[in-house]
Formats: sequence, structure tokens, C-alpha cells
Amino acid sequence: MYERAYVAVDSIMPDFTLEDETGRGLSLKSFRKGKKYVVLAFVRAVDDRYTREQLDYLRNDYERFRHFGGDILVVSTGDVDFNSDMVTKLSLPFHMLSDRDCHVIKMLGLYNQYEKLVGPAIYLLNRAGTVLFLYRGAEPSDIAVNEEIIMAMQGDTQSGPDWPMRR
Repeated sequence: MYERAYVAVDSIMPDFTLEDETGRGLSLKSFRKGKKYVVLAFVRAVDDRYTREQLDYLRNDYERFRHFGGDILVVSTGDVDFNSDMVTKLSLPFHMLSDRDCHVIKMLGLYNQYEKLVGPAIYLLNRAGTVLFLYRGAEPSDIAVNEEIIMAMQGDTQSGPDWPMRR
């Protein structure tokens, strides 16, 4: 159903620049500066329970991510207005970037050519942009477990037989 991921664990996430929820351009490289980790999440531009649940989970653990030197950056297929509404409605303390033409989503192999929706995905990047953890959901209802991301931040490589990538 989804194309394969083109950026895997232990590879470098390519830089990109997209508009944030205020319409300003924000590059991944500039966002990474001064941060030990970046949790890069991809969500659908659909205001449904699955998207809200993923964003709520990230918001609720935001301070835990910050405690370990991380920050969150979300990319959606929504336009700037959609992302602005979501940030306001859910009181999100992190940026949402607009990948309206799906350029980044296609580059990462997250684009669903049949339904035109992005599959939920989360990458954990270190300050150099290396992917330390990758989660790709098969269905919109699949939600990444924040505890797994935090364990990856702590360097716990014993968390399961398929760590650090879970499908």
C-alpha cells in the first residue's frame, strides 16, 4: 500500500524547507540547531480522531522530550491554515509544517498513491540529522508509542527484537 521508505535508520535525513503554521519558511537544518534530538512526525491533514490522538500524544509528552534534549516538528499534507487551526485548537507547543504538494512525503516514501494520504510516521534524528528510530504505521489508526522514542533517546537498544525500527 505505501511505497518503501527511502531514509532508513542510520542514514541522514535530507534537509528540506517548508512553511510553518504562520506561513514562515523553516528548514529542518535550522530547526535542528542547538537540539540534541528532533522528533520528526508526519501526519495526515485530516482533523479526525487518529490525527488528533497522535498530536495529543506528542503534546502530552513534549516536556519529557525536551528533558532529553529533544524537540518536535510535525509535517502534514495540510495547508498553512489547516496547520494553524490544529496548533491553536490542540494548544500544540511545537511547529506544524505544510507539505501541501507532498514533496517531502514522497521523497521519504510515505505517500500513498492510491488514497493520496500520508501514512503516520515518526523519525528520531540526532543533531547531525542521522535517523536513530523510525516508526511507520500501516493504517491511520496506528500511533507511535512515545516511550519507544524516549528509549531511543536514552540509547536503550534492548527494548525489543525489532528495535530500532518498528512497522
